[in-house]
Amino acid sequence: WQTANVMKPKNAIFLALTAFIFGISFIAQDEAAEHVGPFTFNCARFAIAFVVLFATALIADGVRKKTGHAESVKKADKTLLLGGLLCGLALGTAITCQQIGLADPNMTSGKAGFISACYIIIVPLLGLPLRRRPTAWVWPALALAIGGLYLLCLADGFSLSWGDIVMAVCALMIAVHIMLCDYFAPRCDSLKLTCAQCAVIAVVSLPLMFAFDTPDIAALGEALPSLLFCGVLASGAAYTFQMIGQVGANPTLASMIMSFESVIAAIAGALVLGQEMTAAQIAGCAVIFAAVIIAQLPGRKKKEVTPTK
Repeated sequence: WQTANVMKPKNAIFLALTAFIFGISFIAQDEAAEHVGPFTFNCARFAIAFVVLFATALIADGVRKKTGHAESVKKADKTLLLGGLLCGLALGTAITCQQIGLADPNMTSGKAGFISACYIIIVPLLGLPLRRRPTAWVWPALALAIGGLYLLCLADGFSLSWGDIVMAVCALMIAVHIMLCDYFAPRCDSLKLTCAQCAVIAVVSLPLMFAFDTPDIAALGEALPSLLFCGVLASGAAYTFQMIGQVGANPTLASMIMSFESVIAAIAGALVLGQEMTAAQIAGCAVIFAAVIIAQLPGRKKKEVTPTK
């Protein structure tokens, strides 16, 4: 379970694509929320993602067999199933906590974004017991990122409420999900691992949908464009990109890049939904961008000791 402290360009590109898709998907989520409940939305989007990814995986396997590049996957089946189950439960719990926390009357979208994005602090802390020490540059970068998130998300102030605790659990589970992806992604096919993850979340969301929402076929039809976008791109492609991007990458650096989704969401909201960005929010975007760049700086190389004769 070893990863490099310096991000490879390939990993950074896939993780940046993940952050970009996650960021713009907030627009689709806002539009879908006008028609369907949160658990209905999650069940439908991850069910769509599962169907698309399952079909893609079948096609990919067929191509491998025709080209003679088919690999034996029997040994990896147990790892794939375990990875899909654990990653799906962690991510599903995070999403559920996020929806519950947003139901708090005192919870603003800015506060929710700030608390849930604090996974960038939890990830390196979870890595310490595993002897996963990031470079020295990561710690000041984390401090900068938290400051940037505060400017970006909390322009309207901060007050404590019960939803904050639920959002804190959400941040913890996102961090756990990132660590699980870091472990299972190099050991499984990224496409199949994401497919299994989506299946778990869709199944878990199904009883919650009937318990807390009122599913309506007509409403689902109205939300279909948003569901397709979030299902195919956000839940399917983006999480697959995350799995690919985390292979061999330090999870702390990965979380730093993916936290840039908050900046993308703010910019997309301003451009598409006409939401104004304050000077503090613009400054927050700049600070987070600087933090991500600083986190990628290489650490000091250990001096080689010349053996004495």
